[in-house]
Amino acid sequence: MNAKYEITDMAHEKYPFLHRIRALRDIGSEVKAGDLGGFVESEGNLSFEAEDDAWIFNDAIAAGEGHVDKGSVLRDRAVVCGCAYVSHGAEMSDDTRAEDDAYIRGARLSRCARASGNSMILQSPTTKVSPILTGSCAVYGKVMGDVMLAGAVVVISDETISNDSLDTLSIDERGRTILRAPSRDELTPRQPQERQKKPKDRGRGR
Repeated sequence: MNAKYEITDMAHEKYPFLHRIRALRDIGSEVKAGDLGGFVESEGNLSFEAEDDAWIFNDAIAAGEGHVDKGSVLRDRAVVCGCAYVSHGAEMSDDTRAEDDAYIRGARLSRCARASGNSMILQSPTTKVSPILTGSCAVYGKVMGDVMLAGAVVVISDETISNDSLDTLSIDERGRTILRAPSRDELTPRQPQERQKKPKDRGRGR
């Protein structure tokens, strides 16, 4: 039973098969019971699990087999459609779009960024840092870790851009740049460590 939100009779002006949602309880820190949200085609578009704060704001849309869950949010006029899956705290705003079989995990998309085809935009399992996409960039391949895509950059199918370093990899029309925190260039004393016992030399002389 969906105790998180209801689908109202308020139809989308352009797409009448979409209807606006209304919160049935407080959701996270931004949504109060009774607040109106964005548009869905069915309950399959937005998780209604009890502990899930995923939400669709403003005039954002989740349609088709598209699904939003695990604390992710759509804002403004963002669209998730096709079989796209937006999860693990991802945020889409402005006129962003996830379509086809795109998978967005923990990333942030703004302006007119788009994920299409079998694209994957993922948080790094090592550093736990997620990509940031902005401008009119389009991803058809895989982007993972501390990567910032801006402008009209295109990641084609089967192309992978991954960064697990301590610095940000920034890519735009001018090329690739590394963004470093000033503290990365400072030297600090080595921290004392416990002296480790050397392993016994077994088998030598065989």
